[in-house]
Amino acid sequence: MSVDPAGFARLAEGFLSTRASANTRAAYARDLAVLAGALGLGDDALPDADAVGRTFGVEDDPAARAAAAALAALGPGWFDAWRDGLTGRPSTRRRRVAAVRALCAWSSQAFGVANPASAVKPPGVAAGRDALRREVVALTPSATRMLCEAAARPGPRGTRDAALVELLYGCGLRASEAVGLNVSDCHLDDPADPHVVVMGKGAKPRAVAVPATAVRALQAYLRLGRPELRAAHAGGRRDADAVFVSHTGRRLGRQDVWRIVTAAARRAGLADHGGRVFPHALRHSCGTHLIQSGIDIRYVQAHLGHASPVTTEVYTHVTAAHLRSDFDRAHPRARASPAPAPRGS
Repeated sequence: MSVDPAGFARLAEGFLSTRASANTRAAYARDLAVLAGALGLGDDALPDADAVGRTFGVEDDPAARAAAAALAALGPGWFDAWRDGLTGRPSTRRRRVAAVRALCAWSSQAFGVANPASAVKPPGVAAGRDALRREVVALTPSATRMLCEAAARPGPRGTRDAALVELLYGCGLRASEAVGLNVSDCHLDDPADPHVVVMGKGAKPRAVAVPATAVRALQAYLRLGRPELRAAHAGGRRDADAVFVSHTGRRLGRQDVWRIVTAAARRAGLADHGGRVFPHALRHSCGTHLIQSGIDIRYVQAHLGHASPVTTEVYTHVTAAHLRSDFDRAHPRARASPAPAPRGS
């Protein structure tokens, strides 16, 4: 049974409307576009992540129902083969499988068809947490300090970049959480409890403690840098409450955050030897450094907004790897013994 492109798009958009976060909808839309490509469907099958308002009554749409039945008829074997043919980083492949599993589970419940992907395992499961650990890029404390110092420059943009990098690291924020931050979300007046309220995955708000260095950087930016950037914006009230704004007064996007962080890394010399520095590496660094400092893993989980402590546990493995490396360098019995000299005849 072939899948109708328009029906698949309608089905996918109905599923996407169940996701609360716009970022999640956008990511899942890209993943389902990969599935559409594997099915041989054209551009008519590409779901629109912004079509949330047009998906009412999708359960009564004959085309969507037919697409759900066609997906179910493919069977588990097809989806296993599709998973095995995925390319890209392990995290990307796992997310694509998660998106398709979620789509099939939803369509199974909504249309009363079989779920063909219920037994499809994510790729890389056999590698366990070692595979996840390899994807965690955490900077050393000294490298993090160099990056923060390089982000700070004279002028309003330098003040902004310093505050942004300090928050990404000190609060362990995702790039989307940082750019979504509003001035009304910043509660810095109480020296005993400075915090920001961010909107995490699944549109779940959480309060995040702000360390002293980040508080000073953020206060300096809000007092001096942001007003100057806002003053240069000539029109309207758009993004009036946004914390991090561009020289035109608009709210920064995630690509802007990537550009700011990578530019600071270049100035700090961190990328000179092939090092990978990107916004999420600061979040990984925050979690790793907290664990290395002996902070309870449950606090780190709450600080980073992880739904499961299993996600947070990856930083314990990274820490153990660092300790093992230090041990191998420092302990006399951990070093390879020199080969014995050959005896004379």
